[in-house]
Amino acid sequence: MPGMTVRSPSEKLMIVLRRFYGRFSLVSLAVLAACSTPVKKPEPTPPPPLVETVRPRPPMGAVEDMSIPEMADGKYLTPNRKVTSNTALWHVRMALNVAALSCRSTADLARLQYNRLLHLHGTVLTQANEAVDRNYKVAYGTAGFGARERLNTTVYNFFSLPPVTKSFCPVAEAVGAKLLAMPSSALLDYAPTALAELEKPFQDFYAAYADYLRRLAEWQSRFGGTVTVWASPAPLPPPPVPPGEAPPQGYVQRLPTTPVTPPAAPPAVAPTLPKANVPRLMVQPLPSTTE
Repeated sequence: MPGMTVRSPSEKLMIVLRRFYGRFSLVSLAVLAACSTPVKKPEPTPPPPLVETVRPRPPMGAVEDMSIPEMADGKYLTPNRKVTSNTALWHVRMALNVAALSCRSTADLARLQYNRLLHLHGTVLTQANEAVDRNYKVAYGTAGFGARERLNTTVYNFFSLPPVTKSFCPVAEAVGAKLLAMPSSALLDYAPTALAELEKPFQDFYAAYADYLRRLAEWQSRFGGTVTVWASPAPLPPPPVPPGEAPPQGYVQRLPTTPVTPPAAPPAVAPTLPKANVPRLMVQPLPSTTE
């Protein structure tokens, strides 16, 4: 056609090759560009969370400088240790008396249980009280009354510890219900178990307070340079131990009787000299004086 450029086959081949290599070069550049993209750096590790330097607080709203008893045989020393069955029952009565005065509920259950307990088991409680009195008189003589009053005060103060009242009251109500459901003859056998149940909230509190003192010491060792350091309180002195069970009134100790074996007769004396042939004397009758 007029005006058109006629190319030879070799020229056409060259044009096709140029287009091919041009497109190939663009693809290669794109691939190289993708490979040369810098790797994204990982985000920096965030700093560890800040630990609040909060001073440990005593458990159950207790005061900071409170003293707690020492431990012996895995338990904290309390006025309820080494008690007889009669003493245990009397301590249970004192604990439920504290509950009647301190535990407040809509039904006033602790007070009603305590009054019912005195009415239902009054005789066995009186006998336990007399037995404890006798124990102190035998152990301390005329000083027994004062010794018992000191221990009674310690027991009342023990069960009146304010931080433990909230956890003590449900236990006191449970123990009171058990006592009201059993005959009076079973109270002495159950008394040591009941006393241990009533004491457990206080043992748990002492353990929690000891853990608070441990955490407080750790906190003081870390931040004691910039804060006021409080010294751990001295432990409470061991409470008095009640006397053991005395024999009942009018009891006379009898010595054991054993059969007495009479002593054996001494052996016969053996002659040391041989028998001699001595003539026997004849006894002659006296002559008669009457002729």
